[in-house]
Amino acid sequence: MTLSFARPPHRLERLRAWMADEHIEATVVFGADNVNHLSAYWRYYGGPSALVIGSDGERTLVVMRDEVPIAHALSEGDDVLGYGERGFGINLDPITDLVAVVAAVPAVARARRLGLASEIPGADAALVAAVSAEAVAAGTALHRIRLIKDWDEIVKIHTAYELCWLGQDAVSSGATAGASEIELFTAAQSTAQIASGGPIEFLCDLLSGPNSAEVCCPIHVAGPRMVEAGDAVIADIVVRTSGYWGDSAETHVVGENAEVDGARATLLGILEQSRKELVPGGTGAEVFANIHERVLSSLPGGELPHHGGHALGLTSFEDPHLIPSDTMPFEPWMVLAVEPGVYFPGRYGARVENVFVVTPEGGAQLSDVLGVVA
Repeated sequence: MTLSFARPPHRLERLRAWMADEHIEATVVFGADNVNHLSAYWRYYGGPSALVIGSDGERTLVVMRDEVPIAHALSEGDDVLGYGERGFGINLDPITDLVAVVAAVPAVARARRLGLASEIPGADAALVAAVSAEAVAAGTALHRIRLIKDWDEIVKIHTAYELCWLGQDAVSSGATAGASEIELFTAAQSTAQIASGGPIEFLCDLLSGPNSAEVCCPIHVAGPRMVEAGDAVIADIVVRTSGYWGDSAETHVVGENAEVDGARATLLGILEQSRKELVPGGTGAEVFANIHERVLSSLPGGELPHHGGHALGLTSFEDPHLIPSDTMPFEPWMVLAVEPGVYFPGRYGARVENVFVVTPEGGAQLSDVLGVVA
């Protein structure tokens, strides 16, 4: 494949352009996802954190004192400051210390207009009370910036996506008569986690036989049911590593079941048609309508009671969504998971899912994009 469109400016440059337009001298973001997005610092189990971005692009990362060495090693920040005491669990109000250090950062202390976004309840209000600057909400701008994925973000999403498919392989290998749903769930998780070389965050629908017609959690969660010969097994595996999510769904068959195999093949065809519709200017509402119509017309008696897909990145369920009400136009470099499914109540269900990058030629597989741009 070829890519006939340019990469966007880096997200930090897009943020600085917004700051210039709003005459903002520094922006402060609180919370792990915000910090990861703008400084590439993420920990599986980190303390409350913040990042200061000056108008010149200089970034000051503020983390718990014990995290400072690892933050220096892993982040793209220009400086790293610590707050609080050594150890953890001693101070039940760490946010006060975090805000005090942020407020003293020179770019914040001298700012007259300060961009501000927070994922930590109360941190933004505490900072406003501690400084003299006029606060300008940055959340909407950051949300807009997050929609378009940079190259390094696509690499991280792809890494998580590959772990999802390793989990799918474990389900496929283990889906034999007598295995339990929770055993297959655990096999997927442990396989992905061992391959990652460190802890992952893991979500999974693991549905078998008649349970597979229950669509997803929380209606049914993996349990002690033993799968039987001929069962459909739906595995929707979602993995986060390095702060970014991958997503996958596959329908496995225990032994042989021509009806389930046929439904899966039909869904893969619908998935391919939908991939071609992931072009700039298209919308989730349009793609969903086409998925819904194709499922109902191609698989009589089945239903599709869930969305047709969604974006992903720092979270596993982002804008835009493939649902009837989402009319946000697609843009190049959005990353979307597309997941058509069909469900026959009391009998079985089937679902497939892949992740694509929006391009003018239609959705491109993550691995294909990496091969072209690398």
